[in-house]
Formats: sequence, structure tokens, C-alpha cells
Amino acid sequence: MKSLPAKLMTLLLLAAAVGAVWYFKFKPQPLAVPPSAMAPVKAERKILFYKSPMHPWIKSDQPGKCTICGMDLVPVYESNDGTNTMFGLKLNADSVTVLNVQAVPVAIRPLVHTLRVAGRVVASSWTVEWFEFAAYERDFTCLKAGQTVMVSIPSLSGKTFEAKINLHSTRAAADTDFDAATGSTTLRAEFSKGAVEMPGYGGKKLFSGLYAEGNVLVETPEVLTVPRSAILSPGAQPMVYVDGANGVYEPRKIKLGLVGDEYAEVLDGLKEGEKVVTQGNLLIDAEAQISQIANQNSAP
Repeated sequence: MKSLPAKLMTLLLLAAAVGAVWYFKFKPQPLAVPPSAMAPVKAERKILFYKSPMHPWIKSDQPGKCTICGMDLVPVYESNDGTNTMFGLKLNADSVTVLNVQAVPVAIRPLVHTLRVAGRVVASSWTVEWFEFAAYERDFTCLKAGQTVMVSIPSLSGKTFEAKINLHSTRAAADTDFDAATGSTTLRAEFSKGAVEMPGYGGKKLFSGLYAEGNVLVETPEVLTVPRSAILSPGAQPMVYVDGANGVYEPRKIKLGLVGDEYAEVLDGLKEGEKVVTQGNLLIDAEAQISQIANQNSAP
């Protein structure tokens, strides 16, 4: 086999060198992927408008302050805050905090009711006096023999007297005649410590006919109750907002029984353990109505 000429061999080696240089200099490089392209892109929520946290009917398309209370307007996001759903009104966590929404469970408890009555001091003898007052038909179920009545007499400022509705005394505790015109009858409570005295008028001198006011503390057996602060009365039937968790608040119509000093009896519409809103419910109701009107106006 004949050897290649030296000149040809030199040309071949030169061509190989040039090709190697070209390859390493101009070979395709892998595309660099920026970190932002590798991470999932978080879609930003669209801001619909800004509203006052305390006066939700105050709205603006720009950040600013409430024209009533001066608080910063908070953003309302699309399909997230202040929207009506089939279950009620949905609020985000920020709005719940700003509105200071608080809820408590519906519970079974005794219902305490202070019945306020008015009447006169009546002297039946020199040793016994009565507090005689009108008892209305609606209150008959609350009044019973043996109940204590705390009596105050405006002309004896600062003094309170204890009297008891008593069947075992010189006069009947209740009149059997019912006054259909006023829807009431007369009840009597005997003062526990005898005669009511007017200071400076001769010791035990009695003043029959003095105007007096009384408080009767009525306590019922345990019933299903809600705090009175949870009850709204926008129409003919009272309602509450039920905390459905996850920021959803459901309007619920209820039927009430006896209304006490702090709680009211629930006859229908709620179950024991459900949570009702006791603070912030007025603002939630206002927001629900505004949101409902806005949805109706935007409907095709």
C-alpha cells in the first residue's frame, strides 16, 4: 500500500482541525429556563372595587378612606369576597376580622325574664300593706303565687322593698274579675317587712295610694335559646345569620317563643350546636343586600 503524499496528509489534518474548532465554537446550546418559568404561575385575583369595612355601602373604584368613619377602604375580589352563594354570603378572612364577626352556639338553657309592672301601694290595715299592680293577659303564664316582687317607690328615692305574691293573707292575691277593656286584672304582693313608712311624717304613718314600680324575676325551664343580639327583624319574621364555616354566613328565618332579658326561646328554624352571629350581623346583612342588588343589576 502506497503512503499518501505529505502535502495531501497535511491538508486532511488541517481540515479535521478546522472542523473540530467550528463544532466546539458553534454547536447548539441547551435553552436556559428562567426560575420564574419553572415555578407555577399564581393567578392574581381581580379587584372589583373597594369598600368601607364599617359602612359597606360606601364604595370606590380606587383605594381611599371611608367618607363616614375614615377607615381605609378594603379591596373586594372577584368571586371571593362579599358574594352571594346558594348558601348565603361568603366573606374572606380579612373581612371577617375587620368586621369583628363573632358567633356563639345555639344552646339549651333556662330563660330568665324580668317582668316590669306598675301599680300603687295599698294599706289593708295598720300592719299590712300591699303592692297592687295590673297583670296583663299576655303575662299570666309568667306570674305565680310565691314569686318575689322588688318594688321601688319614686317618692322614696333610693329605696327598694321586697314583696311576695301571697295567697295566704287577708286579701286575695288576684282579682277574679278580668277587665276586657285593658286586657288585665289586679294582682297583689304583700310587703315582707310590713308597712312602708314615709320618713319625717310621724313614724309608721301609712301613705296608701303611692305610685310604685315592680320587677318580677321569671325563670322558665330549660329551652332552646339564642342570644337576643343575634336576632334581626327586617320584616314580619325574625332571622339570624348562621356561621356555616369557611366564611359562609347563611340567613335563616326563625320562630321565637318567650323573649328573656339576654336570650330568646327558639321554637323553629335552628338546632342545638349551630353557631349564630352575635356581632357583625348588621354589617353582614347590609353587605348581603348590597351584593344581591349588585348581582341583580349585572344580570343579563
